[in-house]
Amino acid sequence: MMTCVTMIDWAATGSMLSGIGTVVGALAVIGAAIIGSRTFDNWKRQKLAERHIEQAERILTATYRVRRGLSRVRSPAIWGHETDAAEEQLKASGDWEKTFPESERKSLATAQAYYNRLNATSDDQRALEECQPMARAFFGEELEKALEKLNQQFWTVKVYVDANHNDKAGTDANFRRKIESAIWEGYPNAEENEVDQTIAAQVKLIENTLAPVLRTAKSPK
Repeated sequence: MMTCVTMIDWAATGSMLSGIGTVVGALAVIGAAIIGSRTFDNWKRQKLAERHIEQAERILTATYRVRRGLSRVRSPAIWGHETDAAEEQLKASGDWEKTFPESERKSLATAQAYYNRLNATSDDQRALEECQPMARAFFGEELEKALEKLNQQFWTVKVYVDANHNDKAGTDANFRRKIESAIWEGYPNAEENEVDQTIAAQVKLIENTLAPVLRTAKSPK
């Protein structure tokens, strides 16, 4: 009986196994790279989402502070302590003694009281202005313009405070109405008050843009 013995070429087998090992190692490296890339992409997306949320909170906070500030500035009631403080400032500057008659002094004191209110909102105005670049970068030009227009209402109020002081005769009823609706919130009513409407429109646009970002962030997974 003849016996066939097959000799194993161990050198060739070793080379083959070495080659398989190299391929498996390369695949492992590629797999790790893919997983690492996905992990990094997920990390970037998470960080970007966090930045969106952070900026949305910052912008909304500044927006609400400005809305409250405008409401305080435009309150129709000028309190006694406000006019007293205004008179003291005018006396200290020398403007009080230079101003005649008495009615003119009262008008000047009222204007100064409004200026003091406006000055008290300077930090809020600055905070909203500083939000504009990131608002544009993260959420677009429309949001940036809404922030700018909202902040511009402080300037509008100042313009009409000056007009109110300078309009001595008050004979133009339409102009008086425009002055009063600018410096007084809710006059003659919210629907007819142009500044009220402008403020409300900008705040609504800002909320509609940013609130979904915050709601998505807080929704249960």
